[in-house]
Amino acid sequence: FFERSPIMSGMSGIEAFLKSIDVFPKTLDEFKERTFSGATISVVSVISIVALIIGEFNYYHGIDRVDELYVDTRPEGLLDIYLNITFPNVACDVLTLDVMDGFGESQVNVEHNIHKRRLDRQGNELNSAQKETRIGHETDEEVAQVKDALEKKKEENYCGSCYGAESVEGQCCNTCDDVKNAYRTKGWALSTHTHVEQCVRERVERQVRANSEEGCNLWGSLQVNKVQGNFHFAPGKSFMHAGQLIHEFLPFEVDHFNASHIIHNLGFGAQYPGIVNPLDRRIKLLEKDQSGLFQYFIKVVPTLFDHYGGNKISTNQYSVTEFFKLRNPQDQGQQGVIPGVFFIFDLSPIMVHIREQKRHTSTMHFFTNLCAIVGGVFTVAGIVDRLLFSGLRGISKLSLGKQ
Repeated sequence: FFERSPIMSGMSGIEAFLKSIDVFPKTLDEFKERTFSGATISVVSVISIVALIIGEFNYYHGIDRVDELYVDTRPEGLLDIYLNITFPNVACDVLTLDVMDGFGESQVNVEHNIHKRRLDRQGNELNSAQKETRIGHETDEEVAQVKDALEKKKEENYCGSCYGAESVEGQCCNTCDDVKNAYRTKGWALSTHTHVEQCVRERVERQVRANSEEGCNLWGSLQVNKVQGNFHFAPGKSFMHAGQLIHEFLPFEVDHFNASHIIHNLGFGAQYPGIVNPLDRRIKLLEKDQSGLFQYFIKVVPTLFDHYGGNKISTNQYSVTEFFKLRNPQDQGQQGVIPGVFFIFDLSPIMVHIREQKRHTSTMHFFTNLCAIVGGVFTVAGIVDRLLFSGLRGISKLSLGKQ
């Protein structure tokens, strides 16, 4: 007989001990029962695990945004404004953009980087040869004045009269403003413009433009000082006088200025992912015979967007409060409402810093979640399988007992 060596006896003892602490005891294949319900739960479990792992992977590589607030210490610089606005009932010849700021600086009839597209009343683009107008109801005397003024302008070497206000012999006043300036130089008052051919001609030209059956789409950008101010669209002519922006308008220009508008886009600075401009796609339409004053009070919030990866965008967000006052055609003078669209903006002293960062910095956290997903799904699936198997077996026994 062969005696077992102490070494082999020791190894057998260790093996027996390790088997005794096995928390995953195995069952012989002969005693395993495979069921259709178990197969269904297995397939669902695998699909769930794959879907949850993909979701966890996407979440792990996702980006979070953190908002921080600071006092804005960068008051210098310019503010960029981007706009795209359609006026369905105002012709491009009449539509002007004026800007004022808190420093007293003004920009009259801004055209740099501003583009206009003529539209018909259905919103279709018109070419330069097309024009749709409706003429007002002038008296015979007015028609005669208009014809005379227009015919004189057609003459070669036209030199308009200054109506006695010439500073030098042979001085020409070819526009209404020239006549006014000549009278102002003399210290005279020009009480009425009805007898001045240049003013009559310009009055009719403006009336024809105001009566035009056209709309206008205006888009582009402008720069203003980084202080409170406004930009607006209003009827008539605008000019600077004694450091102030003056609007000169005729009654029919106010009557025919329908301030209906569609704001396609209005932003104060560059766009960044996720930015929301409250006035985008804003539609304000009035009846054909109505008009009024639209005012948008805008609070501009400086924003620094720190994109994950190092790219930074300095821009602005804004909030808005709007006000509208309908114009009563019966009101005249100072108490009457002058129609138009005004955007009054002011800057917030608080700057928002939006910073993008990864959700997880630990790879161990990611793998821990993966293990939790796999273990959790198999645990729940096992519980469901046992409950389902026990329930089906109990129903089978009840059925056999009844038979």
